[in-house]
Amino acid sequence: MKQDLRVMDSDIHVFEPLSLWAEYLEPRFRDRAPKAAGRGPIVWEVEGKAIPAFLDQPERQRAWRVRMRRALSGGPAADALKAALERRMGGTQPEDMLKAMDIEGIDVSIVFRTLAGHITTIDDMEPAFAAALCRAFNRWLFDFCKTDAQRLKLAAIVPLQEPALALEEARFAVRELGAVALVLPSQPIKGRALYDRDYDPLWAAAQQMDVAIAFHGIHVGYSEHLARRYLDNLVLGQAVGQPVELMLALGSVLTGGILSRFPRLRMAFLEGNCSWLPWWLWALDERWEKWADRSHFQQQEKPSELFARQCFISIEPDEPFASHVVAELGDDNLVLSSDWPHDDSSYPHAVDNFLAQAPLSAETKRKVLWDNCARLYQVD
Repeated sequence: MKQDLRVMDSDIHVFEPLSLWAEYLEPRFRDRAPKAAGRGPIVWEVEGKAIPAFLDQPERQRAWRVRMRRALSGGPAADALKAALERRMGGTQPEDMLKAMDIEGIDVSIVFRTLAGHITTIDDMEPAFAAALCRAFNRWLFDFCKTDAQRLKLAAIVPLQEPALALEEARFAVRELGAVALVLPSQPIKGRALYDRDYDPLWAAAQQMDVAIAFHGIHVGYSEHLARRYLDNLVLGQAVGQPVELMLALGSVLTGGILSRFPRLRMAFLEGNCSWLPWWLWALDERWEKWADRSHFQQQEKPSELFARQCFISIEPDEPFASHVVAELGDDNLVLSSDWPHDDSSYPHAVDNFLAQAPLSAETKRKVLWDNCARLYQVD
């Protein structure tokens, strides 16, 4: 707790150990499992592709090295990252995560993937292999969270290369592993819009199982991703690869009829800032009123109405314009993300920085730190 307030982190992260694939991937796929790269900054390789994505490209390597030099330049956050990098092949240990949560004052965390997001969103990956990788990761993360199941909650990944396999993995992860969220990429996979009716069975199952859908971006990916235009410019690539891709995912959800057809479905849009939200909802509403194809998308409600009813968005701990979002839209749909242990996290002061935002009321801070997140993930 912090200042007598309970705190739930809407997405904390693991560094996946390389060993998880040998231990959890089904035997018929193990000869294709991600492998240590052993060259330059590349961490893993899978199917001939560098992980993180495109890190075999010279221009991206240069940008990445600049990032790492800055990240490791000093302070507690740098110390945490240094330790994480030193053991990256061994991965994050649950005890490390729980210790970091204690330092931050976080009571409960929803645990998300890191490198698995680069691996399982490769457009041309065989769907059955993508599904096997998702299953292996989810089973490993289940065992990770078992260390303290009251404080660590599983956020599962599913293979969008084939919607039928995504549905199968979603049912397994929720029913067998107790996942509280299904994590989807912000960018399209195989060029398929989120409102494509092929995804309807997945949305229907998520609604029926009462599990949240959480969209979370990556820096760049082997799919239709905006940051592929800017491999030499990490600043611009990150600025579009996280917030702008998230805006497009939210726009697809709010104008494509998904939430009208599935009115009890809860969706979160994470780690892409929130300050753009008032303008974006206005822009979508304005165009909806003029040009909406209501019969095709089976949607009568305005995008802003659907957002207020069914969506959540994360606020950065030190996001300076969050008070404007609250003033325009209220505080019922905001949650907090620490982003530990990534180098751009505010750890160990993420919660402190959020609480220091004077324009936000005590009631708003309570809702953002716990109540909204508990409602999103249905965690007591």
